[in-house]
Amino acid sequence: MHRLFLAAIAAAVSIAQTPGDPVRTFTLEDCIAIALRQNPTLQREKKNVEIGQASLTRAFGAYLPSINASAGYSRQLNVEGGRAVNIGGQVFVLGPPEPNSYSMNAVASYTLFNGFAREATYSQARNELDAAGLAYERTRQQIILNVRTQYLDVLRALQTVRVRRDNLELGRQELARVRALYDAGRVPVTTVYTQEADLGTRELDLLTAENALLQAKAVLLATMGLPPDQEADFSEASVATTISDDEIAAFRKEIGSPAAVVATALARRGDVRALDARVRAADNAITVAQAAFMPQLSLAGGWSWSNTRFDQFSEFGRYFVSMNVQVPIFDNFSAATQRQQAVLQMEQRQFEQRQLEQQVRTEVRQALLELDAAEKQLDITARALKAAEQSYAASNERFRLGAGTQLEYLTASNQLVAARINRIAAIYGYRAAQARVRFAMGILQ
Repeated sequence: MHRLFLAAIAAAVSIAQTPGDPVRTFTLEDCIAIALRQNPTLQREKKNVEIGQASLTRAFGAYLPSINASAGYSRQLNVEGGRAVNIGGQVFVLGPPEPNSYSMNAVASYTLFNGFAREATYSQARNELDAAGLAYERTRQQIILNVRTQYLDVLRALQTVRVRRDNLELGRQELARVRALYDAGRVPVTTVYTQEADLGTRELDLLTAENALLQAKAVLLATMGLPPDQEADFSEASVATTISDDEIAAFRKEIGSPAAVVATALARRGDVRALDARVRAADNAITVAQAAFMPQLSLAGGWSWSNTRFDQFSEFGRYFVSMNVQVPIFDNFSAATQRQQAVLQMEQRQFEQRQLEQQVRTEVRQALLELDAAEKQLDITARALKAAEQSYAASNERFRLGAGTQLEYLTASNQLVAARINRIAAIYGYRAAQARVRFAMGILQ
């Protein structure tokens, strides 16, 4: 039944695949590059940076004069025949009025002083742009971390499938040998049944491992911005499968003490620096709100013309210059409310700063604990694998010679498989722990 079930799954997979379609093999560098180009979350953060750049351009425009030009034409429709004017008792009959009216205006104005709102608005836009850029960089690091850890999950699942497949083939060979011994009358039928049951367990283990591999690939492809059902392979050569004591010591030296790790995280992380920029922007917003209580001074100048005919520009044209002062007296509490909201926003950002600092310290602590555990797992799994290999070799030899029991052999075989899988998990787990520590510190590249 188990063989039929696996055969049916293999047939379904082969039917789903389009014949002739090449299966691309991705390296870790390929996956990161594609994710940085196509991941929708990162693209959204990039748009926020572009919005911040547009806001900064608009804020800079307040330093420049504004220039407006207008032209108008109107025609009176109910024009009567003539008009009479009485001057000193004598009546003069005038002709009908001109029905057409033309006008043109060109005005340039410049704000001389507006309570430093212009300067604060520009600084606020600059800080918001800095925050958007830093948030983009932090999201970029998050995508890199996700791709790295998910790539490691794929390689771990791939090697687990390989171990399970080798274990299944070994079980089939053992079943054939036990059947031959049973046919020769050297072992009872229960030995055959036991070996068949063990083979079924190995088949189910392989099926579970293959399903985990497919799921790990789908998650990685989705993070890359590719269809999760796309056929793809991933290069095992992208990640070293050996870890020396010197490499472990070098990484510890690179990150430094726990206190140094926290200090680096608070100084380098994009989310921390982005929030600092938003705090500065909130302080600028208070200055902008405060400007509503101060007088505003502006300068304007221009040229205007109006006539019933479209000519005589020099005769009817007028040049002018003006200076205006606007003093706020009462605006229905609008300015006071705006300033209060700006102050509350500033206080909220400061609370977020303290909360984020606590979060950073927690994440650093968790990453370092994961690194500690990963280092211990490397040592434990190395010793356990060596012992399991020796135990399996001895048990296998004893079982072949008839000195050992089948239970001892199967137990040693299962222990060896478990030790191999644990070793694979420990190696890739340590690589993932390294990436998480760098991400927690804000130095993941």
